[in-house]
Amino acid sequence: MAYMKRNVNFGFFLLLVATLISLAGLSLYYQTTFKDLYVDYKGRIDDLKNISSTLGTERTKLEQTSQQLIIREEREKELSTQYTGLRTEKEKLEEEKASLQKQLAVKTSELTQKRAELATAQAELSISKTDLAAAKATISGLRADIANLDESIANLNAQLAACTCP
Repeated sequence: MAYMKRNVNFGFFLLLVATLISLAGLSLYYQTTFKDLYVDYKGRIDDLKNISSTLGTERTKLEQTSQQLIIREEREKELSTQYTGLRTEKEKLEEEKASLQKQLAVKTSELTQKRAELATAQAELSISKTDLAAAKATISGLRADIANLDESIANLNAQLAACTCP
């Protein structure tokens, strides 16, 4: 029995040593695994921090872009309103232009007609002046004839008075 006790103690000792060695190995394995996991965790945390800072930067850019988009939309609305107003004004001005062109055509036609009437009136006036001048010349000639005839009558009356005829 003493042999068996020794073998059993030795077996327990070996079992204890094996347990200690396996416990030390498992501890070493779990420690390296934990260390690798911790290093991986730290790397991912650093990546998350970088991603978070990048995300913050991109969020800031996105907010700026959003504000610029809002400003552009407001400008677009304002320009659209101005465009609509200018288009309406343009249409009114085109209508007014067409109306004024029609009035101009009518007035030009009237002016041409009046010029023709003026030319006719001037020609008639010229003819009338010529007729008047001719009539004045005729009147002058007739007055001269009347004066001559009055003189002839006076001479004849003087001769008749001087004449002693029975």
